[in-house]
Amino acid sequence: MGKFYDEIPGYVMAMIKKQHMFWVATAPLSTDGHVNISSKGVEGTFHIIDSHTVWYEDLSGSGVETISHLRENGRITILFNAFEGPPSIVRLFGRGKFYEFGTSEYNAFIPPETRHPGSRAVIMIDVHKVGTSCGYAVPFYEFRSHRTRLLETAAKSELADIEAEEADNAAICQPPRPDDGLKQYWIQHNVQSIDGLPGMAFARPLMTHSFSDQIASTLWSYFASAPIYTRVHVQGTILPLPSFSLTSIVYLALTNIRCSPYLSSRITMGKFYDEIPGYVMAMIQKQHMFWVATAPLSADGHVNVSSKGVEGTFHIIDSHTVWYEDLSGSGVETISHLRENGRITILFNAFEGPPSIVRLFGRGKFYEFGTPEYNALIRPETRHPGSRAVIMIDVHKVGTSCGYAVPFYEFKSHRTRLLEFAAKRELADIEAEEADGAVCEPPRTGNGLKQYWVQESTQSIDGLPGMVFGQHSTDKFQTRGKVYKKDDENVSMKGFLEQLDVRFILGFSLGVAATAASNFLFYRR
Repeated sequence: MGKFYDEIPGYVMAMIKKQHMFWVATAPLSTDGHVNISSKGVEGTFHIIDSHTVWYEDLSGSGVETISHLRENGRITILFNAFEGPPSIVRLFGRGKFYEFGTSEYNAFIPPETRHPGSRAVIMIDVHKVGTSCGYAVPFYEFRSHRTRLLETAAKSELADIEAEEADNAAICQPPRPDDGLKQYWIQHNVQSIDGLPGMAFARPLMTHSFSDQIASTLWSYFASAPIYTRVHVQGTILPLPSFSLTSIVYLALTNIRCSPYLSSRITMGKFYDEIPGYVMAMIQKQHMFWVATAPLSADGHVNVSSKGVEGTFHIIDSHTVWYEDLSGSGVETISHLRENGRITILFNAFEGPPSIVRLFGRGKFYEFGTPEYNALIRPETRHPGSRAVIMIDVHKVGTSCGYAVPFYEFKSHRTRLLEFAAKRELADIEAEEADGAVCEPPRTGNGLKQYWVQESTQSIDGLPGMVFGQHSTDKFQTRGKVYKKDDENVSMKGFLEQLDVRFILGFSLGVAATAASNFLFYRR
């Protein structure tokens, strides 16, 4: 199953370079602190220096958790999972540091001509452990395009700063900060984490480093290089608009609406709730997968982030309580961390439809296979093969944010390979028990699931205890006869451009270019 390395192997580098997004997990040391997960999907922001060193360009968002946690303890984990082709998950465990916008270190990595609008820091990671695992539970998605909304809104905010500075040339020691400028946004929203830890420091009022004058033209370059399909979401559908004139009309409509929280001209600040609102429940129920982050309390411990994508495993009880069926994997980090401190965060991000990210912050507990609590929630006829625990979460904070950096993906199908793998191991246990007839201590065949739990699920990578009951349970598996269709790994590998007509591409491109030019002239008046 899982493998660990002391550096990034070549084949892992190749896998990473094919991915269109990644996830970042960090955590404070306090037992009351909130573990964070963030989705990152802007093209060209992740970089590999060598087998021990990676960095990414951190763009402005609704919070500053990553920087705050790195400032406190340095722990960070990056996750990549393959949505297309063979299943694969990669985790880069490391120690991170950051260089804020305007520092000499930042400028050495990101010259003005390559900087993305909204860029606020370089996150540098010294990778000391690399974990690979099967990714059998990650659904098939087909990549459609990167979103540009985050870049557009950030560039507009930077343009406000540029124009304010040009209008007030006398300001040298402290440049003006318009309310709709990016620097003012940093001061308002990026100087401390939700737990009160300090975030950006160089962005405070004494910061004088100016944005590049290239930002004004950069803003419109994102419009002109927009994806070939303009995304108009009607009941979750992505519609192509082949007409030059229709393209221009829709483009103008989408880029000038101010009332929609999804289409605002400014970076959308995150919102927090004490419970799960109804509209958030509706969003969650539409998603095909989610991510889980936990962390030990030790400053040397490894923060964990896991992808979950088996259909029918996530459940909402009420506005404060959710649970999911935890399937057997290559490790047992989540259970181990919950046993130690209870902190857990669940993340959902929308790949289709309006951009959206939801985080459920809570305290978690678990019920292992064979316990009365487990059996009360998961009956044999609804249990998934490989199920080892119920993860129950008391949600005390819900965070929503824009999701402007999450790419467009089209869901194709769920994988069944994890279920198939687990069903075979459970069948080995069933057959061994039938042959032995033992009652007090069921036999443990070498290729059975319970023996797998003994080998892989009894302690975390930091040595914290994991499962203690399930592997010894006398409850029997009841998966005999379940058959799963083989995964088709070519399902999401069809070329997107094969669907398009050259004349359509030319007409659409001209429409976008003309509209962008007219919009640019309008804004520069």
